[in-house]
Amino acid sequence: MTEKNDRCWPGYEPVKGKKEHEQGSCRPAAESKLTSSEKEYRRKRKGQLDKWQSEHPGARKSAAQHLHAPDEKAQSKVSETPGKKSTKRKSTKRKSPAKKSR
Repeated sequence: MTEKNDRCWPGYEPVKGKKEHEQGSCRPAAESKLTSSEKEYRRKRKGQLDKWQSEHPGARKSAAQHLHAPDEKAQSKVSETPGKKSTKRKSTKRKSPAKKSR
């Protein structure tokens, strides 16, 4: 059986003896095997999680699963003015019921 090396996310490697899609079938790759972009991503993600943890003392780290990937696109959305609501509103005007013809 040949093992697929692309079955895991970037920065992870397959675990021998585990089937594809089985729990624990991929593990984080050793730091020496990472590309420079994967190292940079890990550094940014660690900083993001550390910041979240300091803002939420006593909370489990797994509660931070909702955070977006640490890239420039997600950061620009977060940096919008807090508390400012969108000016678009749904129309509250109701349609009048159709008149019955006699």
